[in-house]
Amino acid sequence: MSTYFGVSQPTVSIAIHRLETEFNVELINRNQAHHHVKINQAGQTLYQHTQKIAEQVEAIQHDLNNNGRGHINFGMPPIIANYYFPELAITLRKDGILDSLDNVEGGSASLLYRLKQGSVDIALLGSATPLESPTIDAQVVARSEFKLIVPPNSPLAKQKQVRARDLDRQDVIEFSDGFIHQQIFNQLIRDHSLHVHTSYNTSDIELLKQLVSRDVGVAMLTDEAIRETDNVVALPIQDDELPPFYVSVAYRKSHVLTPKEKNLIKVLTKQIRNK
Repeated sequence: MSTYFGVSQPTVSIAIHRLETEFNVELINRNQAHHHVKINQAGQTLYQHTQKIAEQVEAIQHDLNNNGRGHINFGMPPIIANYYFPELAITLRKDGILDSLDNVEGGSASLLYRLKQGSVDIALLGSATPLESPTIDAQVVARSEFKLIVPPNSPLAKQKQVRARDLDRQDVIEFSDGFIHQQIFNQLIRDHSLHVHTSYNTSDIELLKQLVSRDVGVAMLTDEAIRETDNVVALPIQDDELPPFYVSVAYRKSHVLTPKEKNLIKVLTKQIRNK
């Protein structure tokens, strides 16, 4: 133990004794005969609390450093960015927020992880259910449905809708890991025991749609990401277990929001809900 902490054994013993005196409880079980000590339940409870305290201290340091820079680490998946950000940027520029954004790109799953870890301050995230977390405050601002996009010359393009079984034996264009789209698509494939061939894997939504239009494969995409100018046919997927796609504004509950960050959340929430 003393080697682990880089101090002498008496120093460790004194520190433990001080903690036991402070909280009026034994933190370790001592076996004097075998010179053995073991952390008891009270010690485990204290350890769990100190882990949370350490995370808070790290969050404080992060917030203080960012306050000095005046920048906001803002996470946004490309699927959401392509649809919402061009109009958002106009308002954010007028409000003096746009040039304060340090954009962090990635799928919603990976951005949620980074948000929890502290390397992202505020994020627009996609999810299959409204986000619920003891450490994250999230507000749903939009909801959309998934569609299967196919090339105009596909036999499926003649149908008004498709079911999951229509994907069996199809060539598909998939999103990279970390995208909620891909997680939901994988679950759909597993639930229906389907066999598909992955023609290509990408994180570029425009490339994905172009590949579909050129008959490289079909893909699943939220309807908000599909434009009339895209040379694809978008088909509703009629399966009850397929969840909708939620877009949420999210930030850590422990993060002390600056006035500029509060304004950013206000703009995101109002404009996306009104779109």
